[in-house]
Amino acid sequence: MTSVYSMRCAEALDQALHATPFYAAWRACDLGPDVPPQRRFHALPVLTKADIRAHFPHGFVPDGVDFEAELAARRISYVSTSGSTADQVTLFWSQPWWDASERASWALNAHLARVASGAHREAVLASPRCVGPAAPGESLPPHARTLGRLLFLNQTVNPGLWTRDECRRMLGELADFRPPVLEADPFYLAALAAFAAEEGCAVFQPEVITFTYSYPARVFLNLIRRVFRAPFVSSYGSTEAGYVFMECEHGRLHQNTASCHVDVVPLETRPSGALLGRLLVTPFGHPAQRFVRFDLGDLAELAPEPCPCGRREGLTLRGLVGRAADVTASRAGGRVTVADVDAVLADVPGLAGFQLDQAAAGAVRARLLLVPGAAEAAVAEAARRLEGLYGFPVTAERVAALEHEPSGKVRLARPAPKGDRT
Repeated sequence: MTSVYSMRCAEALDQALHATPFYAAWRACDLGPDVPPQRRFHALPVLTKADIRAHFPHGFVPDGVDFEAELAARRISYVSTSGSTADQVTLFWSQPWWDASERASWALNAHLARVASGAHREAVLASPRCVGPAAPGESLPPHARTLGRLLFLNQTVNPGLWTRDECRRMLGELADFRPPVLEADPFYLAALAAFAAEEGCAVFQPEVITFTYSYPARVFLNLIRRVFRAPFVSSYGSTEAGYVFMECEHGRLHQNTASCHVDVVPLETRPSGALLGRLLVTPFGHPAQRFVRFDLGDLAELAPEPCPCGRREGLTLRGLVGRAADVTASRAGGRVTVADVDAVLADVPGLAGFQLDQAAAGAVRARLLLVPGAAEAAVAEAARRLEGLYGFPVTAERVAALEHEPSGKVRLARPAPKGDRT
């Protein structure tokens, strides 16, 4: 029997290849309707952000859709992505499509399935350049940062610039709003948790904390766990693709098969036995645009064995390991992912964050955030561990804040720019 998921995969392929202008050149690669959709996907090229910038909007609007009428009726709108490691991309935003994708993802985690009704309150802590209302240079009152069931707590781009009053305000608003779910960029929530722990502040306890927007480094989770008791759940997606993976209660990430198809471009087998690959996503059901095998730019390790939760449909990930653009290299020529760096630094006493820059010759400069009162020996310990990982010299320094991208997100590892020979 053909599954609903397989039928949606075949439908997405046929709508793109035979009814959407950009993919006309891809038709010669298609293996045809008699071949299983998975094999058909694998035979096709990869869609990049550069492709979208060059051909949006007309290239991705399927036949029969009048996107100008949809815009006029406000059923869709233009939106620009945050562009944390590449230029921004302009897309069509559909709130109903996004909401349906989010709702489908909740079923993949028992904790979220219990508390998320679609009418539940959520507080959001992330960069104001990524999400929520913002007025640069101004302070908005809580009602101006409340959209429906969502309260957006943060108004400052980098947590390193937060004042004590801002931290106390956010903790106070969280307690007043009393949301069952707190959605956060882990870097931002770690900074707030570190402040609360240092000051001995009372902290409202949500029922579930979901992490999104950036990589959930263990360095950050360690700090968050000092003051928050709720289950942690990683949610993964993008403006282009909707909700793609959700972490289950056993710590694996499961594909949101109700909302998308995912291909993995294999890169290597890791020492753990897991396959490392690059994620390509085909979202289902957007009313005005068709993206097929879109390269999200992120890397993941596939789980080599079934998940104890019992979910089997679609892909299961052992975990995300960071962006492809943030992969650095060891002296032996091996890939060093953000997850690899995090693994060796996670239990360095007093470490609150890290940011690595690798020169073209291989040497590494480490910028390290430490909690107040942490011993300076943590800097030397982090450098020693990193030298063991890379095999290159490491220069480490304590800093007051990590450097953020224009989006407000923080890249935890940055290889030398192409062409840099310094």
